[in-house]
Amino acid sequence: MKRELAKDLKLAGFPVGAYRSGHKFYPLEDDSGWTEAARQNGIIISAYDIESRLQDLRNGYYCPNLSDLIDACGKHFARVYPLKAMWIAESASGERAAMGQTPEEAVAELWLALNKVKAPDGNHRG
Repeated sequence: MKRELAKDLKLAGFPVGAYRSGHKFYPLEDDSGWTEAARQNGIIISAYDIESRLQDLRNGYYCPNLSDLIDACGKHFARVYPLKAMWIAESASGERAAMGQTPEEAVAELWLALNKVKAPDGNHRG
């Protein structure tokens, strides 16, 4: 998942449960406690990060996995499937669909669309 999408999820109030090892995370852009590479490309969270850097995790941008994203969509989620070089996620009602380069990105975009979240530019996403 790209930084901007993880940031959009956070700003939209995506429900993050417990932070777990193995998930991707992006530190805040100006967090000097992380390397430039970590700020730009993100890191994979370790047990050490959860124990020692939990506040950094809360401040930054957590990337939920596919299961977390589908759970957050709840009964509104219908399916996610590949179409050529993209992934499509659809709502149960069929009125919403979203695309992404990965299944996680497609379902994240669907969650944003279902929650009618405004993007930072003021336009509705989805």
